[in-house]
Amino acid sequence: MSVNSTVPSTAARRAVPAPDGFTAAGAVVALGCTLTGNYVQNPWKGDPVWGVDFFGNGGWAALGVTTAFVAGTLVLVGVATDRARAVPPERTSVRALVLAGLGGAAIAVFYLGIPSVLAGGAAGLALDARRRLGRFPGPAAVALPLAVLTVASAVYLAFTG
Repeated sequence: MSVNSTVPSTAARRAVPAPDGFTAAGAVVALGCTLTGNYVQNPWKGDPVWGVDFFGNGGWAALGVTTAFVAGTLVLVGVATDRARAVPPERTSVRALVLAGLGGAAIAVFYLGIPSVLAGGAAGLALDARRRLGRFPGPAAVALPLAVLTVASAVYLAFTG
């Protein structure tokens, strides 16, 4: 309502759409990778034994920053995938390829968890385009393996640093 309670407000409020399952799964993988990369000691990183060193890599501050990056990326990719599903499947597949490409490029900052969230969104859009068309359009056929490769690279880098 407006200041004058007899006149309804003309402002429309729109809620942020919930992310799809693939984007949410990408966020879970991203959190796992960032926590593993920051706090888990393992022989692949040159440590003598497996262990957890919470205070050696920023402690609570680093945990808060990486969680905020993953949460922010989850919201943005959720909005992007929601809007991409509202267009024809051919355009959805192109948007899947864009997200997959961004995820591949974001491997440069893998420690923030961004690549896995982008790749999850790309995989969801690629499969959505396939479901709506009954076949994989070209961009979606490229986006899906690129998304899988991005997640595999993020997991590898989380353990080997």
